[in-house]
Amino acid sequence: MKRFKKAIAVMLSTMLLFAFGMTANASQSTEGVSDQAIKAESNVQLTTENESVIKQLTRADKPDSITSSVYAMKEDINFKTPETPSLKKETVPSLKASPTAATASTATYSGTITEEGGTQFLYPIYLQPGELLQAQLDGPFSAQLDYDLYLYEFDMTTGDINPNAIDASTYGTYFNNYEQGAASLPENVGARNAIGSEKAYAIAVHAKKGSSINDPFYLTVDISSSYDAYEPDESAFHAYNFTFSTGGSSLNSRSIHSGIDNDWYQITIPASRNYDALNVKLDSTSESYGYKAEVYGALSGNQMVLLPQTNHNVSLNTGSYYVRVYTTNQYSADHLYTLTLKPVLRAGKIVITSYDSSKNGPNDYPTYSYGRHYRVNGSSSFTVKGVVTTTDNFPVVNALVDVTWLNQNWTESSGNRTRTGTAYTDQNGAFSVTVSLPPSTGSIAEYLSGAISFTHYFDLSGVAAQVRGTSIIDTDVVYHFAYSIYGG
Repeated sequence: MKRFKKAIAVMLSTMLLFAFGMTANASQSTEGVSDQAIKAESNVQLTTENESVIKQLTRADKPDSITSSVYAMKEDINFKTPETPSLKKETVPSLKASPTAATASTATYSGTITEEGGTQFLYPIYLQPGELLQAQLDGPFSAQLDYDLYLYEFDMTTGDINPNAIDASTYGTYFNNYEQGAASLPENVGARNAIGSEKAYAIAVHAKKGSSINDPFYLTVDISSSYDAYEPDESAFHAYNFTFSTGGSSLNSRSIHSGIDNDWYQITIPASRNYDALNVKLDSTSESYGYKAEVYGALSGNQMVLLPQTNHNVSLNTGSYYVRVYTTNQYSADHLYTLTLKPVLRAGKIVITSYDSSKNGPNDYPTYSYGRHYRVNGSSSFTVKGVVTTTDNFPVVNALVDVTWLNQNWTESSGNRTRTGTAYTDQNGAFSVTVSLPPSTGSIAEYLSGAISFTHYFDLSGVAAQVRGTSIIDTDVVYHFAYSIYGG
């Protein structure tokens, strides 16, 4: 940031010297000075698009960027002689269901696996017609261990487990930093009983890599009767395609109905695009419940990497990514969250459109010998407004803008030479940055003759607005007013 401020200061100093040079031979009279106020109004025409609302999603059950090994579900599991269930039911702090949420049955179990390739089973789990089963595997919390989660149908007549898994979650172990601490993405599976009679299921925790008698895993099982029409989609392996428009797209037909409910979406970033980041945001009510919208990239071995967000912006390259919506606090099957994906369009232009200040207001544009520029009094607040667009005039939303004000008459050691501020652009690509200015040194005196004559004292100061991380910049000259003397 210091390097940026220094570069901007040098640029503004050069601009101010240029302004002095252009007016070296100017008359002290204000007669005949051309109108140079190019910043009072913007000539940028903004084209906005209404956000499209997603009304239908398509399944992406075999996403290309997750390796095909995700569907190699037939691990070396012996179904003829399964291990004796030794899972221990745990009493753990649970997430809070809304008072209006439908009743659900939730239990958490813990266990260990003593050898690599070993499996722990939990069965039978009964579902009534229309009920939804969800299971989540957390831990063991070791980078050296990799456990997977499988879901099978259980034959209530024979007592056998059908060896063909109906769902599986086989992420590779990769520790991400969450608010709750470092952990690998949990494994999640789910099934809905779509027939008119009771069904039974079995859940298997399989030690794909390593084992431990000391590091337990935790298996949470939830049975719900109230859920949205897109369930189950508990893992990235069953993500729904989410296609968004240039102006952004929203989905508002889904809910989080249990503490382990995970909704997954696949997004594709094409090579030909005018954005490098995506704004991924939930509505404010859902955020207040503790809902999260996270974006993941897939590495080899199905390792899922949580991508960092800044002001809900996620930087993305070409390829496929996965959005996960879940809750860290409370939930309700009756609350429909709104998920909005909006490209952060690639900035092509930035324009300072107007100014305002606590003492001068928005319309103070005197014409001194240096041209017609905005005037701001010393020791006042100073607001710089502008807009960021693409080269073809689409507003750039959530772009970070750095604004620097410079008065080179002050020395750097004074602490009054520069003022800086930052802001993100809004949905119209507009930004507004307010800084508090120091006094003016009054280095320039200009006599204004008339029926009543005055001498005005002011400095020439510079303003720059730049899109963070780019060379896209706009600059202007502003009068930094000190005082006036009657009769001069």
